[in-house]
Amino acid sequence: MDAMADAADRLCIDLPAPSSLKTQVSMFENGRRIPGQDYQTIFCEVYHSSRTDLGLCVESAPSQLESLPRLPTPQSLSPKASPGVLDYLKSVFVQHANAEPLVGSRFLVPAVQSQMPLIEELCKDADGPMRDDVVRVGARYSEFLGWLHQDTGDSREAMLWTNRALDYASELADPALSSYVFQRRSNIAAEAGQAGYAVGLANAALREERKLPNQVRAVALRARANAHAMLGHDDDCRRAFDEARTFADRAAEDGPSLAPYCSVAYIDMEAANSALQLHRPEDAVRTLEASLTRWPAEQQRDRGLCLARLATAYAQMEDVEAAYKTGQEAAAIAQATGSARILAELGRLQVHLARWSKLVEIAELNRTLGTMKGN
Repeated sequence: MDAMADAADRLCIDLPAPSSLKTQVSMFENGRRIPGQDYQTIFCEVYHSSRTDLGLCVESAPSQLESLPRLPTPQSLSPKASPGVLDYLKSVFVQHANAEPLVGSRFLVPAVQSQMPLIEELCKDADGPMRDDVVRVGARYSEFLGWLHQDTGDSREAMLWTNRALDYASELADPALSSYVFQRRSNIAAEAGQAGYAVGLANAALREERKLPNQVRAVALRARANAHAMLGHDDDCRRAFDEARTFADRAAEDGPSLAPYCSVAYIDMEAANSALQLHRPEDAVRTLEASLTRWPAEQQRDRGLCLARLATAYAQMEDVEAAYKTGQEAAAIAQATGSARILAELGRLQVHLARWSKLVEIAELNRTLGTMKGN
């Protein structure tokens, strides 16, 4: 019950008084009542597991993180897998991936999702080596679509499509691809506030860690570290980030990677975010300020996220002027890219600036953010 209370606090779920909670738990144990959706979410958090792993009745309370997406049924004759069709899908994927940091996720969701019925049709009849190629394309598109939905703030759709990517990866028996998708699921769960579930998914990503390329191993360790930071586990967080830096530093040993972005600098950036979770803003400021001096121009959306985190760090240090100026920069990028992740970070900034809300500058920032949120 103590663990349930801690989890409920993290998830912002109200629990009844201890005496009533004890009765509820007893009824669950005796099979007299099926846990509702909130209780199922809490149990998943406490045990770092999914509803399926815990044997809970998913049908009675559909999980936003475990359903499967429904695909439209094509009305025309089904196309067949061929090298030409696969080359087309691969080239379009590269174009979308290159465009995403510049134009933002919301404009790409319809374009990427429109390819999924075609991929699904190709999978129906493809066999032999050609099938592996089609399934791999399906995994990459599904994972990317999950990421696009995550960046637009739709955790449900993000997990739906990332689960689909894991299905494809499981058919291929590819440890690196499966690990990469598991850590993506961990990231989505963490951003949805389910830190315990996120730890479990990160652990799953590292189940066969000796078989993983260095960069994939590093991003999976980063996911574990981030989840531990959300749970307040400072030592576990530091340990995971130290390991992640070691493997990111060996990136030159990898061939083509699923995580080419994962450098030591990237790990340091993520460690700065975890430092904010653990109320160590000085550590975060040093890293984030240094990162911004060498930020690639084409990574505009991620630069906005970095600025929003830096603004939060300034606010934690009570540097109100720096927090305001940096927050305004981040807000402009959030507006241009439509990134819900930047906007969520700016929401965290607002909490830290609440006691200065009567200052003209902070009131102006709050108005800007309120307009962006539709308030």
